[in-house]
Amino acid sequence: MQNTKQLPFGKHCLFFTLLFCGLSPPVIANEIDDLSYFNTDIPIILSATRLAQPQTEAPATITLIDRQMIKLSGAKAIPELFRLVPGMHVNYFRGNTPTVGYQGLNSQFPQGVQVLVDGRSMYNPLFGGVNWRSFPISIDEIERIEVIRGSNSTSFGSNAFQSVVSITTTHANQTNGVQLKSTVGERGYQRSYLRLGHSFSDVDFRLSASHTDNNGYDNNPDDSRQDMLSARLDYQITPFDSLQINASATNTLVETVNPDPSDFGTIGFDPSDPQRNFDESNFVLHSKWTHLTQTEQQFITQLSFARFKTKDAFSSSFTDPNFGPALINVDYTTAFDRWDFEFEHQLKPSEKTRLTWGLSLRSDRSYLPLWTGTRSKHDNSLQRLFSNLEWRPIKDLIINTGVLLEHSQRIGDDFAPRLAANYLLTPYQSLRFIASESFRSPAITESDIDAELVTHITGGPFQSLSPLVTPIFEYTKGIKPEVVNSFELGYHGLFIDNALTLDLKLYRNEYDRLISDIKCPSCEEGSLAGIPFSQFPSNIGGPIDPPINVRTLLNRHQVNVNGYEIEINYKPNKQNLLHMGYAYNHAKIGHITSGDLETIRASFPSDVFNVLLAHTFDSGLWGSVAFYYTGSLENLDSGQPQGPMRRLDLNTGKTFQVAEGQNVELNLSLQLALDKNKDFLDEFVLDNRAFIEVNYSYQ
Repeated sequence: MQNTKQLPFGKHCLFFTLLFCGLSPPVIANEIDDLSYFNTDIPIILSATRLAQPQTEAPATITLIDRQMIKLSGAKAIPELFRLVPGMHVNYFRGNTPTVGYQGLNSQFPQGVQVLVDGRSMYNPLFGGVNWRSFPISIDEIERIEVIRGSNSTSFGSNAFQSVVSITTTHANQTNGVQLKSTVGERGYQRSYLRLGHSFSDVDFRLSASHTDNNGYDNNPDDSRQDMLSARLDYQITPFDSLQINASATNTLVETVNPDPSDFGTIGFDPSDPQRNFDESNFVLHSKWTHLTQTEQQFITQLSFARFKTKDAFSSSFTDPNFGPALINVDYTTAFDRWDFEFEHQLKPSEKTRLTWGLSLRSDRSYLPLWTGTRSKHDNSLQRLFSNLEWRPIKDLIINTGVLLEHSQRIGDDFAPRLAANYLLTPYQSLRFIASESFRSPAITESDIDAELVTHITGGPFQSLSPLVTPIFEYTKGIKPEVVNSFELGYHGLFIDNALTLDLKLYRNEYDRLISDIKCPSCEEGSLAGIPFSQFPSNIGGPIDPPINVRTLLNRHQVNVNGYEIEINYKPNKQNLLHMGYAYNHAKIGHITSGDLETIRASFPSDVFNVLLAHTFDSGLWGSVAFYYTGSLENLDSGQPQGPMRRLDLNTGKTFQVAEGQNVELNLSLQLALDKNKDFLDEFVLDNRAFIEVNYSYQ
């Protein structure tokens, strides 16, 4: 892979031209008291510090995705929306497992992106990251998404390591009536969605159900099927108190197989990873109480319970050329239960300050028999104390300071500070500087891993020597959280009656103690009938060669990443929209062996670009064009080198009123692969797909 040593001259010119334009005085047709954005108010950001702040004053670089952009993008699944975010890249491991990464260090389990739904963390304690395959909400129920393009452990604790995605679902009173949607597409894609909503005085209620079938990539065993049932209740108890309750149940059936069995010679397939179906279930119950006071204070209390389980146990028969007929029983079953409580208090101590503070209590109980070598459940409790202070010493300067203290039963104590300053050049333009430290706690499969496969020889001369024990990973004591020190200089400006926004970001991220696997020379080797492979008796064939390559996990290396990002949004009226984003990354590796050097660097695509252009005609017919580009990359551990990905999406639709209060909307989407784009693995190649959608609604 080509190693870019410095920013190309053309990219320098583009960046500094935009920077010069951004710092020029804004072109404003009319002076107005209330700032507007896309002809409405400047968007209020909730996730940067947990305090509501205008985007010009928020100490973070943020991409906003609202309901209109979701519709115009033509996206059929939530992960697809993140192609609109500068620096984010989306892949599908084995065709049916979405992975969403930011900047780099992406893998089958992207562990740097924290995702919140209505304030509840979706981070998976088993492998880290977020399980988008069984995500418990539908794309139809999203009101808006705030994507913080940068770390933010100060507000959200461990695992808000590279980026934070905060999803807000639609209030139940916005979805009264009936909606029925049906989508069909190439390669067996079918999705049905039904939603019912009603209001009872101070109570609003929504119930929805969906079923999705997807045959995935052409000529690959990556079919999937999903059923989802979800509900939301909003109760306005008093003018100062509101209660939100969300519940969802998701079941997903997934087809999978090791797509490259070349290491298994005459066997012809990987007996530990044959073609099969496995079942995944996800249940969530979440409540959120908000209390306001007449003294500008707000209290938010949340309590949630989640239960997740993957059922993946099977037996595989095969004939080993050395030992004869054999049977392997594999149980990849995993599960966890989570209780999560959070209390937050927002107040205004003085005319120049605002403060939020709170605490979180979490309890996880995890079950991973194969990966941890025991059928006992693993408990982990977590306590957090956090605070963010906004101080305005002078009219145009906003200082944000924050700190988070976290104690984990398995990992110990951690600390995440932040100092940020926003200076308002005008009411419509601001400069921001951010310095912060964030951390990512090791997942169970990193801190407690002890995995082995046991094979029983069922025939031939070695039958009496069963079992054959093959270790895969072995636990290493003392693994520590990963750390990133982030420095950011940014600019946010509004122009042309606030129809145009420009956001620029220069950054440096210094990652340290990054966790990766390494061959373990001192780990316990495999055995046959209890005899270590290296001591195998010579009269039965001598030492087994080659020896088993046992791996272990360590805090191994350090990476410094420099780059910049640009985002432009232009909406002169309700009929036109232009959204464009570009990100450049340059990674410099340290403290790592040369064999892993290119793999780590290759996980950072040097260029990521997106553009969405949409227009709505007077007749109500709308159309959009989206182009996505991700430079060459290689996902860590379980990925293969991929060339640049280029995709062009064409979308169009129109709404027809069939009766009073009843509408039918027809949509057509084309996803065109402009190259033979590999997706994570060589065997999965992006191809063209078409979708037709019919949406009926009655209010």
